[in-house]
Amino acid sequence: MFACLIAGQLPNTDFARVTETQFICNVVVVTGTHHIVVFTTEPFPDGYGGAIYFNWPNPEPVWQYLGYITNDKPSAIFKVSKGSTAPSLAVFGGVTTNSQQPQLGVMVTPLSELAQMTAVSENKSLSVASNVQFVQNMLENLYNYLTSFGVTQSEMTACNDSWVKINHLNGWYERFKSRMSNDPDFWKK
Repeated sequence: MFACLIAGQLPNTDFARVTETQFICNVVVVTGTHHIVVFTTEPFPDGYGGAIYFNWPNPEPVWQYLGYITNDKPSAIFKVSKGSTAPSLAVFGGVTTNSQQPQLGVMVTPLSELAQMTAVSENKSLSVASNVQFVQNMLENLYNYLTSFGVTQSEMTACNDSWVKINHLNGWYERFKSRMSNDPDFWKK
């Protein structure tokens, strides 16, 4: 009823039925795998679709909701991330066919429930936006604080304090904002 595809591998149709509405298959994820394609090989019953979950064993199952497929959208590409900070979901009753291997799960679910679910990637994009806003506010606060102590060269007195030209702070601030807008996670690398 379902299949998945990872770049460089043959399509995987080895989904085992766990319950009437739950299906799991083991997947081989090689280094560098960031996306997985999931598709249905036959239509869902009217009013239903498939909620897609991915499990990174750690050593307990860590199921993350990725998104969904339906009769109107019978295939989709999902981003998988081993380092996800999203909460693990209690799905598939803790059942695993091989706890040492990543797994893909499909849960046949009413469309009304699918519409209310939020995927890990959507949670991450919200989190990234709030991180960017926090960093920008923090940098503006630091900039405003430091520039409030600014003096001209003629106002400087002989002392042992270190001085930084404001134009250096301006340049750093502009470069940091640019890098943050291009890649909000650059500072994690």
